[in-house]
Amino acid sequence: MKKSKKGLKKGLVLATAVVMGLSLFGCGSKEEPSTAATTEAKAEVDVTQTDMMKSADAIDETFHEGIYNDLTGQWNTKRKEEYGRPLAVMINNIENAIPQSGIGQADILYEFVVEGGITRMLAIYSDYSNLEKVGSIRSCRPYYVTTAMEYDAIYMHYGQSPQGQEELDKTGIDHISGLGGEGSVSFYRSSDREAPHNVYTNSDMIKAGLDYLGCRTEHEKNFKSKFEFNEEDTAPKGEAVKKLTLNMSVYTQPWFEYDSKNKVYKRFQYGDKQIDDLTGKQLSFKNIIIQFAHYTSIDDHDRQLIDLVGSGDGYYVSDGQLIPVTWTKSDDSAVTKYYTEDGKELKLNPGKTYVTVFESDNKAGVVWE
Repeated sequence: MKKSKKGLKKGLVLATAVVMGLSLFGCGSKEEPSTAATTEAKAEVDVTQTDMMKSADAIDETFHEGIYNDLTGQWNTKRKEEYGRPLAVMINNIENAIPQSGIGQADILYEFVVEGGITRMLAIYSDYSNLEKVGSIRSCRPYYVTTAMEYDAIYMHYGQSPQGQEELDKTGIDHISGLGGEGSVSFYRSSDREAPHNVYTNSDMIKAGLDYLGCRTEHEKNFKSKFEFNEEDTAPKGEAVKKLTLNMSVYTQPWFEYDSKNKVYKRFQYGDKQIDDLTGKQLSFKNIIIQFAHYTSIDDHDRQLIDLVGSGDGYYVSDGQLIPVTWTKSDDSAVTKYYTEDGKELKLNPGKTYVTVFESDNKAGVVWE
């Protein structure tokens, strides 16, 4: 059983009962007290009652059954063990690689532009013990390493750019690489798609890779979760958004449509629903974060450098509403934090989250209606 703070004032009932009991005990006395004594006793009881009310407010807590998932802000009543380090997998997202497999099981999904205007995704899983098939999996880029580090995640990729290799070496992140010694036990190629769009993994192979590398699978004791969540679903007060379009490049313009019944945003790309081919279900998200940052092309292959360290603005979308936010990241090893206009840290609604780092010179490319 886990617990979280929330002002339900459970202790107030107890405090009131104790005070009432003291009052009743005083009324049972046979001797009539003096006026001064009565006044003094009344003052004493009043002070005690006030103190008890304050104490009750200070220790109020809501108790939850199950295990808390810090990637979604939800409680899993079927799970018995604490969640460990998440797994962050590089997912291919070009048109020839869809539909993807196992992507619907991810708790958080990131999307960045890579070379040529195409995008790749980082699927982050709190639980990777029941993944039948995940992929297709592609090569590392440095900003995905930076992102995975914010979650203390184990990073999984097949190959890497020169800049990606530099970031892997610099950070020392635990990673399962298709080109490393662990590659032969951690990945496989399917026969139904052409290379390089046919690399996949599953739970057994992930475990084999972790065993091969001897990776730590539990968080360090001082680990702090990246996101804060509302205790209950709370709609932000902003502009209404029924459809949100992200004009990321000439190549791709994904969009989301709001499902008011289920209070989630459903994702579309390449003119159709984006689905998980294992389930046929469309990807949907409770939270959408759009983070504006500058992209710079750094070589003849149009590989990108993204300014993830610093500060900027963006949008948060949930429950049919959009609000402006700001973000900060002090250095490469820091965690990106998001804030509302009043300067408070952004709290997400419990559920799955989609995050994109969008070109800050193209803010007009984010369109809603």
